Amino acid sequence: MKLKYAFFIVSTHLLSLIGCQKNETDDIETVASATLQIVTLNEDLSYEVNGTEIGIIRFTKKEDIVSIDLEVTHFPEGQLSYYHAIHIHNGTCESPLSHWNLGKDLDYNFCNVLSMDEVWAKPKAGDLGNIFINDAGVGDFSLQTDLYTIGSNDASDIVEKIIYIHEVAENFKQECFEGHNHEHNNKKIACGTIELIN
Repeated sequence: MKLKYAFFIVSTHLLSLIGCQKNETDDIETVASATLQIVTLNEDLSYEVNGTEIGIIRFTKKEDIVSIDLEVTHFPEGQLSYYHAIHIHNGTCESPLSHWNLGKDLDYNFCNVLSMDEVWAKPKAGDLGNIFINDAGVGDFSLQTDLYTIGSNDASDIVEKIIYIHEVAENFKQECFEGHNHEHNNKKIACGTIELIN
C-alpha cells in the first residue's frame, strides 16, 4: 500500500511539473519589429532610405498566433486622409524584390487559404491590408494570423523580410477574382526591415 501511495505522489508531481512547463512555454512571446522610414525612388530604380521615421510595426507570436500592430505617427504631407496598402516583400528596402509569399511561387495565391479559421482573402501571403492615415499623419492597423512565424528559420518566418507602405490602397478581394492581373504599380512610400527582438 505504501509503495502504491508513493508511486501516486511521484506521478502526480511529475504531471504537475509537465503541466507547469507547458504553461510556461505557452506564455513565451517571440517579438520582431521594423521601424518604417521614408524612401525615394532613384533613377536606377533602386530606393534610398532617407532616415525620416514615420512609425513602427510590431509582430508578437504567442503559441501559434502572430499579432501584427502597425502605428504610424508622422506620415508625409500630400499622402494624408487616405488608405495605403501594406505589403511584406523579399529583398531590402534599397532593392525590393517580389512580394513575400511564404516561400511559394508567385503564381500560388492565398485567396482561399485559411488563417485563424477564416479565408485570407488576399492574393499573396504578404498582403496585409490597408491602413488609413488621417490629416495629422497618424494611423494604426492590427491583424492576427497563424500563417506566419517569427525566428523559425523556415519559409513562414518573417524575420529579415521588409515591410512597405504604398501610395494608394488596394482592393485585395477584387484582386482575388479570376483573371485579375496582380502586376500593378503602386508607388512605395515607406519601408522597414523586420528584425528579431527576442
